[in-house]
Amino acid sequence: MSPLAGAIYDILRVRPRRGEPRITYKQLATELRDRFSAFEYVHHRNQQLYAALDEVGIECRRLKLPPLPALVVRADTMRPGDAYYNGMRSPYRGERIDAWRRDLEAVKGAVYPRR
Repeated sequence: MSPLAGAIYDILRVRPRRGEPRITYKQLATELRDRFSAFEYVHHRNQQLYAALDEVGIECRRLKLPPLPALVVRADTMRPGDAYYNGMRSPYRGERIDAWRRDLEAVKGAVYPRR
C-alpha cells in the first residue's frame, strides 16, 4: 500500500468498534492532515484520497476481510460516493446500496490487523 493508503487503513481499522463507525470524506481528510504532516495536501475531493481508498479495499480483499472503505461516506447521504460502487455487478442503484449496507454490517463485525 502507498503511504497514504496505509495511513487511511490505520485510521479506519479502529472505527468499527465505535458506536457510529462511519466517517465522512471531509472528516477523513481532516484527520489525515491533523495526524500526518505528509498529507497536508489531502482534501475530501482529492483524487489521491479516492485512489488510496481503493488501495485499502484491495488490501482488505487480500486479507479476506470486509472492505473498510464502506465506512467512508458523503455528508449529505451518509452513503459512499459513486466510486465505491465501481465494479459491482448490478446496474441498479437500490441493489448497489443494499450491497454497501451488507459490507458496512460486515465491517462492523470484523477485526482488522495492524499493518
